[in-house]
Amino acid sequence: MTPVAPGAPPFRKVAIVGVGLVGGSIGLAIRRRLPRARVVGIDRPAGLRVARIRGALHDGTASLAAGLAGADLVVLALPVDAILRALPRVARLAGPEAIITDVGSTKDPIVRAARRLGMASRFVGGHPMAGSERAGIENADASIFQGAPWILCPALGHGRAARADPAFRRLAALVERLGARPQRLDARLHDAVMARLSHLPQLASVALVNAAAGSPAGRFLELSGPAFRQMSRLASSPPALWDGILRSNRRAARRALDDYVRELRRLGAALGRGLSPHFRRAARARARLTRRERALPPLC
Repeated sequence: MTPVAPGAPPFRKVAIVGVGLVGGSIGLAIRRRLPRARVVGIDRPAGLRVARIRGALHDGTASLAAGLAGADLVVLALPVDAILRALPRVARLAGPEAIITDVGSTKDPIVRAARRLGMASRFVGGHPMAGSERAGIENADASIFQGAPWILCPALGHGRAARADPAFRRLAALVERLGARPQRLDARLHDAVMARLSHLPQLASVALVNAAAGSPAGRFLELSGPAFRQMSRLASSPPALWDGILRSNRRAARRALDDYVRELRRLGAALGRGLSPHFRRAARARARLTRRERALPPLC
């Protein structure tokens, strides 16, 4: 894999497959922060038209072969199931020097598929911890990655070869240039962690809204205060997107739900005798989170 000269952008041509919310935001961020890099989008004509108007791309095409030609970085900004379907074609069409990454919310199935396709040395699974309940290129925003963790799961794993992985190093350099904080993680561990930190909040938000809407409170939702409004925000997320995410990580998501239900039962059992111990335990965990956010732990 050809090294990058000092001071040069980590990549010269970036092909983004899927220019929706995250793909479009990546395009906007690259164009803002790496003006010497060329960004090509691969999507349907209507999405490409909006992406060009918004300035997320230099060029766009509906042809995967044409879009990948000459690219030294390929970003699969698609739903998880679509990434899995696209990988075999990308493996055939991408140049031998191209690094390939994705932005899917689960990593183990995608990383294992990349290994089976012989891409272990040039595939790095990615998951930027940024986004919105809104979808589409219309809502893309270059600033959503600023200060956000961007998890990277190299297909090479965590052995000796992985520590010197040039694909990981180049992708981590790009992530830093986009204002995010790269964090290396094993793909299987990523999925177990995200089941609780990403998938569970989504499911809890849906359950919260459905529980309120299915009760007498359903006629008075407009009376809700900031707590309900903030906690219910994720219930507006695209269901098709989450169907794919949760199917690909269903075992870990089910375990996370079991843990959550167990905590709810503990709260229910404690209603008559006081909830202070549960509140204090949660407050201590929350305090650790905010301290770590302020400290910004070492990257990678």
